[in-house]
Amino acid sequence: MNDSFSESGFDLDQVDRLLTTTRAVRKRLDLKRDVSDDLIFECIDLAEQAPTGGNDASRRWMVIRDQDTKDELGRLYAEVGTLFINARGRLDGTGHPKERVVSSSAYLVENFSKAPVLVMCAIWGIHDNSGQPGLFDSAIPSAWSFNLALRSRGLGTAYATMLNNKAAEVTKLLGIPPGVTTLVCFPVAYTIGHEFSAAPRRPASEITYFDQWGFTRKQPSPDGSARVVDGPGVVVEIDTDARPKAVWEVISDINTPARFSDELVQAEWTTSGDRGVGSTFRGTNSIPDVHDWDTNCIVTAWKDRETFEWRTTDPENPGAIWRFDLVEQGGGSRLRFSMTIGTENNSTAPRALQDPARQSEILHERRLIHKANMQRVVEGVKGLVDE
Repeated sequence: MNDSFSESGFDLDQVDRLLTTTRAVRKRLDLKRDVSDDLIFECIDLAEQAPTGGNDASRRWMVIRDQDTKDELGRLYAEVGTLFINARGRLDGTGHPKERVVSSSAYLVENFSKAPVLVMCAIWGIHDNSGQPGLFDSAIPSAWSFNLALRSRGLGTAYATMLNNKAAEVTKLLGIPPGVTTLVCFPVAYTIGHEFSAAPRRPASEITYFDQWGFTRKQPSPDGSARVVDGPGVVVEIDTDARPKAVWEVISDINTPARFSDELVQAEWTTSGDRGVGSTFRGTNSIPDVHDWDTNCIVTAWKDRETFEWRTTDPENPGAIWRFDLVEQGGGSRLRFSMTIGTENNSTAPRALQDPARQSEILHERRLIHKANMQRVVEGVKGLVDE
């Protein structure tokens, strides 16, 4: 058997390619080539194999080909999508991180009704916001399976949900009875070309937590326990109403963490001039009634309004790696504060390695302390920038 095949017989190379290259397709939809009912039926049959809560077959699909109906849906879609048209005008040519997706979304707003076919996924039932599973939970997996089925056949689409803001008008236009919820309307077409790339995403090691929210590992543990060698770390995040520029001014001040942490007392730059990669500073730390210590730090990543990373003691074999990441989120910003415990040059690793039976416990206790301090820092930053 080929090495790319799994124990279950699937060709993992092909499966992984399908999963990593099923993109939201907008500008590369072929609006002139027809899509047959046979293909739509095939893809819906495959989508209907998705898990269903309680095995309740309540999903329904609508295929819209009539041009007058598509035009009216396009008009409703454009009423909601005006924000993308306006944003495109502001962002075109700026190099803004969201320039491409906004331009692509604006294109879809302008061409929604030109898709050869619109396919709507709906479900019997009204979501009451009670948190009860079984409604959207049963429709969303099927809707995504529909995307995968399209991609494997040379077609594409975008997960378009803005018509949900026009539910009353849509149900009247399409004759949908009371008691049915529409979830998504897919503009379906063949794609212009078939080569799509995997999207840039954070690796699993940065967004997967173990046993406690925010407890990370740089690499997998062979037995599932926390080990020094696997790079145990902590992540905390918070959303602010402030733009990245305002948040950056606060987090790029090396004394900001000292204002809120129970351990860091103060910090001072030990190099002069413009701040950036290679700049150094010294942090003074204290655990009352235990010990005080100074830590030499070097900046290893510095990107204005985005990233500030520093390493303690030794940049090649750091005692710890600390990092702020900042991204625009809606009209505000999301601040991510993370750290990784090194294998030496700190007090935690030797204690943990000295007693292998308690290694996981020692790492857990130390990370709880880090997490509490880091949470205080990001909440303190939010308080400053959202004033």
